[in-house]
Amino acid sequence: MPRPGFNDGSDTRFAPLLNGMWTLAGGHGKVDVQEIMEVMSKYARSGYTTFDTADIYGPSERILGEFYEQWRMQEEQPLELFTKFVPNIFREPCSPKSVEKTVRNSMNMLKVDKIDLVQMHWWDYTIPGMVDAALALTDLKEKGMIKSIGMTNMGLDAMDQMWNADVPIVCNQVQFSLIDRRPLNGMVQFCKDKDIKIFAYGSVMGGLLSEKFVEEPAKVFGRPRYTNVNLDTSSLKMYWALVKKFSGGSQDLWRELLGVLKGIALKHEVTLTCVAIRWVMDQGDIFPIIGVRNAKHLEVNEKVLSLVLDTKDREAIDEVLSRSKGPTGDIFSFERGD
Repeated sequence: MPRPGFNDGSDTRFAPLLNGMWTLAGGHGKVDVQEIMEVMSKYARSGYTTFDTADIYGPSERILGEFYEQWRMQEEQPLELFTKFVPNIFREPCSPKSVEKTVRNSMNMLKVDKIDLVQMHWWDYTIPGMVDAALALTDLKEKGMIKSIGMTNMGLDAMDQMWNADVPIVCNQVQFSLIDRRPLNGMVQFCKDKDIKIFAYGSVMGGLLSEKFVEEPAKVFGRPRYTNVNLDTSSLKMYWALVKKFSGGSQDLWRELLGVLKGIALKHEVTLTCVAIRWVMDQGDIFPIIGVRNAKHLEVNEKVLSLVLDTKDREAIDEVLSRSKGPTGDIFSFERGD
């Protein structure tokens, strides 16, 4: 399994598919900590040793820290622990002191002396202090508290500001899927030019890009009618807005895309989800983040890494995508209200 590294010279080598801890933040059912740790262990023993969490993901950092403490007592293979710095800029301004306090808290939760990667998110570009907060993280890197600094959901202008301020950015974690292709509106090229990795979340849209939603519609007055989608998790609720933008307010084009992906999956003897993830990886130096709520994605991971989409596959996908209505604009733009 290839182990890419960062542009800052650090010794971090991460797995090509990252283990996402977002589903521990709430809104996805009850969390059985012991069961989650067993799942995490299965992934790590299979070579997927990179875990991505955040300071706002509920008990996620604490659970990851407890797992890491147990792991290093029993196993030789190192883990890579990535987290996020997501300040509540609506409540109080950032200062170097508050940035350090938050990072130290993450260090305590993760039970580490140095965090492999801290990725910064900034909710509202109109609120001042974004670059200063990133420079405060840079100071903590120089103090030895952080190995590497990344960004999360940062648009092109924001990334350019950080880069020109000499913030040593190694990655940008963004929403990227067949439905949400906004990273192709300049971010993929920007990151390629500067050797910045892209970590992609939402590549299967909380399950909306899976066999579960493939169906033949009923015909009502000559028009297709699909069953209603039960949006019973936080992820499904978040990603459904993107489906509506993609299909122009309906779900028809999304369902058509699922049918095309299912055909490609059958051809390659993989799942629809494998095809969706592989397509994202094929767009550049991009590394998807896959949820570790359970171990069912482990087999998917293995098949994704070996899957090769051919010209006919890409053309069939592109034909559907060419008729999509959105989402348009920059990274996380409509979510910010831009």
